[in-house]
Formats: sequence, structure tokens, C-alpha cells
Amino acid sequence: MKNYGKMSRIIVALLAISIIVAACKKDEDEDPVNPPVISLIDETGYISADATVAAGDEIKVKVEFQKGSLNITNFIIKVMTDTEQTYFDTGMNTTGLIWEGSFTKTNAPTEEWTFIARDIEGNSSSTGFVITLDTSAQYTPLTDHGQLVLGAQDNAQTGGCFDIIAQTIYTHQAAAADTAIQSGIDMIYYYVDGDQNTIASSGANIEDGVFPVNPSAWTITRESRYYKTDLTADDFNMAVNDSIILANYEQGDAKRKAKSLKSGDIYTFKTEDGKLGIFIVDVVEGTNEGNISISLKTQE
Repeated sequence: MKNYGKMSRIIVALLAISIIVAACKKDEDEDPVNPPVISLIDETGYISADATVAAGDEIKVKVEFQKGSLNITNFIIKVMTDTEQTYFDTGMNTTGLIWEGSFTKTNAPTEEWTFIARDIEGNSSSTGFVITLDTSAQYTPLTDHGQLVLGAQDNAQTGGCFDIIAQTIYTHQAAAADTAIQSGIDMIYYYVDGDQNTIASSGANIEDGVFPVNPSAWTITRESRYYKTDLTADDFNMAVNDSIILANYEQGDAKRKAKSLKSGDIYTFKTEDGKLGIFIVDVVEGTNEGNISISLKTQE
């Protein structure tokens, strides 16, 4: 019996060793998981390495990423100043892609940009650069557009589509029928249950049924993004250059709609063309047949 017990222990030990060896062999045979590959494209007009940029200037980037062992499912841009912000975060399922975008240099002394490609299992790669503020550059003066009155979708007297460069207000019907007008529309005012009094743009996924022709169906759509500030009316009135906008426009938190607008609200915004602006809501009257009065300033 003693010999039998000893033999059993030897057999168990041998079995354990064989299991461990087999497991190690299996691990060795498995292919390693390679993370995605991401790189910044060095091309004229695009930033791909550390640079010095003036506040308010455009930062254009072109990024290429390719799958490793698995398809890419997420692309993320993070920017660190005194805090970290996510400037871009989108899902996908692709083997590779070239992506490009444009942003505005803030007045932060330095910005550490990180571009991340990630696969479905969380494997990732990153690249980036540091943008330093060019303190020798001057801030851009602001154009004061004065007070604008925009009409909601059922206002028969006042249009609700505004072209900042042309400084012209159009009716929705005129904009929907003319691509030349569509190409300049930066603001669209309307009222809808839930969001209530809203300023958006044709690229903002406006709800169906608000307009006879949804702006998202226009031949040319444009996107402005809005950020609600804590500024006061005095701050707005004293603003003469874009320093106040640069200090109070958060690119990562800006939205495609300025919603539930009420008197005294102040928003900074950025248009499709990269022009920065600021407006204060003076008066809101009515709903879908009403209007809104705003005072507006934009970069020259």
C-alpha cells in the first residue's frame, strides 16, 4: 500500500508537469496580438511635430491609422493644458483610415496633443506633439454685428438663417431652395419641444418636422459648434478682440446646438470656416412663431 501511495503521488506530479508544459507550449504557439499603427502625416499646411502657434490660429492635422491584429474600433484625440480635454472620440470598425481635422489654438501656454487608435480588445497605440503659444502674435479684433433678430420656423415676417460673412438673414424657404445661400449659413434659429429656443446649424441633426425641408437635407450643410459660458454682459460689452473667446471656448465640450436659450445667456462658437464668435441673448419672444434677439461679435 505504501508503494501504491508513492506511485500515485508520482503520477499526479507528472500529470501536473505535463499540463503546465502543454499550457506553456500553447502560449508559445499563439500569435502575438499587435496593436494598431498610428502616425501623423507630414504635409504642407498640417502639423505633425512640435510647433509654435498663435492663439486663434488654425491647427490642421492629418492622421493615418492601420489595424494590427484586430480592426480599429476607436479614434481619440486628447489635449492636456492645465486640465485634460477630449477633443475627439469616435467609434468605428475599420482596417485603416486617413482622418483630417482642424482646431483652434487656445491661449494656453502649451498644449500636449495625443492621438490614440484602439482595437476592440483595448490594445492601442498613440502619437502626438506639443503646441507652444506664440506670444509675439497679436489677438484678432472683433467685428460687432450689433443686435440681430432671428425668427423661428413659423415666423412669417422674420427669417431665421444667418450668414455671418454676408451679414444677411434669410428665410428658411430661401435657404432650402438656393445652394449659394446654403453655403454661407452659420446659424439657424428655431423652437422645438424639449430643446425649446435653439440656435444651431444645418449640420446639427435638427429634428424632422421642424422645417418643411430639414436643413440636414440641404445640398450644402455646415456645422457650427457652441459653448455656454459663465461670462457676464459687462464681459461681452467690453470685448474688443478674440482673447475673450479663446479663453472661453472649450473645443472638447462645444455642442452643435445652443439650447433652451434665455435672456442673458452668452455663448462662444466656431463656424465651419473656423471663425470664432460670441453672442449674448437679449430677448426671447414666443415659441415656433416667435423670435430671438441676440447681440453678436465675431473675429474680423
